[in-house]
Amino acid sequence: MASDSVRHLFPQLYRNGYTPIPNRDKVCMLPKWSTIDVDERQCQQWARQLRWPAIGLRIEPPLLVLDYDVPDPDIAAAIRAITPPLVLEGAMERIGSPPKTAFFLRLSDDDEIWREAHTRRYHFEGAPKPAFAVQAFAGGGGAAQFGCFGPHSHDEHGAVVKIYSWVGGRSPATVHIDELPELRRAEAFGFLDAADAVLRGWPGLVVDESSAHGVAYQREDFLTHEMTFVDSDGSEYTLEELEAEAKGRAELGQPQLRLTGSFTNDLSSTGSPRCRVHWGRRGVTVVDYKTCTTWRVVRTTDDPAVHKLFNDIFKKKG
Repeated sequence: MASDSVRHLFPQLYRNGYTPIPNRDKVCMLPKWSTIDVDERQCQQWARQLRWPAIGLRIEPPLLVLDYDVPDPDIAAAIRAITPPLVLEGAMERIGSPPKTAFFLRLSDDDEIWREAHTRRYHFEGAPKPAFAVQAFAGGGGAAQFGCFGPHSHDEHGAVVKIYSWVGGRSPATVHIDELPELRRAEAFGFLDAADAVLRGWPGLVVDESSAHGVAYQREDFLTHEMTFVDSDGSEYTLEELEAEAKGRAELGQPQLRLTGSFTNDLSSTGSPRCRVHWGRRGVTVVDYKTCTTWRVVRTTDDPAVHKLFNDIFKKKG
C-alpha cells in the first residue's frame, strides 16, 4: 500500500472495532495520544489531514498483540515453529522490518488483562545489539501502540525505507476485531515461556542481565461502591450502573465507555476521558491510560457474581 494512501483507513479501522491513531516512524507524535478520545468524528478529521504519513493502533482490550522482536531469520523460524497453531492459522500477521513480525488477535473475555508480558532480552555474545525478545501486549494499565499502515521508517533524507504489510491481505482494515481468534492468558504466557527457552538455548545468544522474564510492572487498584464515575458527556454512574452500562454496550457491540479520572480523586484530572471501560466474563475493568493503572472490582464469596460463576462451572462439569 502506497505511503500516501492510508489516511482514508482511519474511519474503517474504527468501524472494525480498533483504535487507530496517527503515526510516524513507529511513533505517535500526537500530544496525549494515550488518552485522547478516538471516535468516528475524530477519525474522519484525521483522514483529511496530510501531516500523518502512517497509522498505528492503540492496544486496548480485547486486542492482543504478540510481538516477535527477533531480527535473525533462523531464530525467528524457530520461534514461529512453537507458536500456537491458533495464532498461525487465524491471527492477522503484520510485517514491519522482517524477519521481525507481530500477530494481532483477541484475548479471551474469560481472562484478566495485562499491559505487557515478555521473555528476557538476549543478544549475541560480544554484540549487545540487536536485542532479541518476544512480547505480548493486552491493553492493561499503561498505553502501547503499534504502527500498522503506511511507512515503517524513513531515511535521513525523508525517503521511505520500509512500508508495513499484512500477510494474505488480512488486516484490521479488512477483518473486524470480533472475527479474530481468542487466545487464553495461560496460552499466551505458556508460549512466552517456550519462546524464552528457545532464545536461552540458542548457540551464541546470551541473556541481558538487566532484563527480567514475566509481566511488566503495572499499577492495580480496586473499584468501590463509594465511587462516582463520570463519562465524557458528563453523565454520572454508580458502580452498579457502570457495570450495567459496560455489559449492555458489550452485548450490543457498541463502543466502550470512556470516563474521566474524577473517580480516582486525582487533583490533576482535567476532565479528559482518559479511562476506558472494558467488560468481560469476569466483570468490569477500567484502564486509566494516564496513570497506567488497571482498576478492578473486588469480589467476595458473598457476591452474587461469584455464586453465578460457580454455578456456571458446575453446570459445565455436569
